Amino acid sequence: MNKPKKELTLAERNARLHWIGRLWLGFCILYICTIPVWMGISWGEQPDWSVFATSAVISPFILMALSGIAEPIIYAPMVGINGMYLSFVTGNLSNLKIPCVVKAQEIVGTKQGTEENELVATIAVATSTLVTTLIIGVMVLCLAFANLREVIEQQPYLAPAFATVVYALFGSLGGKYIVKNPKLAAFPLIICVVLAVVIGILNPSGSLGSTYLFVGIGVTLVFAIGQLLRERRKLRERDEATRLAAIAAGMSYEKAAAIEDKIELLDAADNGDEKARELLAAMETAAAEESAEEGAEGAEDDAAKEETPGDEDETPLPDEKSE
Repeated sequence: MNKPKKELTLAERNARLHWIGRLWLGFCILYICTIPVWMGISWGEQPDWSVFATSAVISPFILMALSGIAEPIIYAPMVGINGMYLSFVTGNLSNLKIPCVVKAQEIVGTKQGTEENELVATIAVATSTLVTTLIIGVMVLCLAFANLREVIEQQPYLAPAFATVVYALFGSLGGKYIVKNPKLAAFPLIICVVLAVVIGILNPSGSLGSTYLFVGIGVTLVFAIGQLLRERRKLRERDEATRLAAIAAGMSYEKAAAIEDKIELLDAADNGDEKARELLAAMETAAAEESAEEGAEGAEDDAAKEETPGDEDETPLPDEKSE
């Protein structure tokens, strides 16, 4: 007989995915680096090594190094294990993969940290990669067999449009969050705009274009850390208030916390939150099923008690009759 396959735990499954991802990532790195080396050997050319000591190489290297450290930390929880390895091999995270992942997760309605969220992110990254590869292939063929490049270069309005694609993508993605949480987004948005104007005045040539990005990231990071610490403090104060209320009412902390959570859901549902309504409906369905199961168990216990004779129906012993 065939032995049943052992069910892998979440840690074992993640370890296997990481092993496969690192293997293929290493193979892709070697393959990508092999192409320029092979071309240099084939044509008898080599790089100008003196250029590597200039700012033209050092500045982009520092920028890419910081990006290489920050992007995995920021994007890995969003795209998951499989999506992380696939997206970092194919590239274009900021302007292509992440917008696709965010929109797909928003449409499906998954939550961060769940397997469903990771599955949706992987499908979004894979679909984006396939579509991008197909479009690039078509455009390469058009450039090779048609005068499309000359047509694009002769249009003066296309160059600025291509230069603002990334800003348009992140503006459309961030705009909806600003509209949903205007009070939360107002302070960092105002600070970023003021700093951008100051940097623009001090540097009218525009040579510090990447400074805008790092200034915005830095301001947003500081504000996010402050907001996180503030929310943690509020959560501790709320837990302490709930614990004191539970002691005063003579009930357990878990029951008091559940009551408060349900009150918050009811308030959110009254304000038109569809997810809160769905969660309340699911909670009511689960409670109804639980009560039905308890009723069925109680009926079975009553039936068992009726079938089992009690002490009052027991037949007296012979010596008791004689007495």
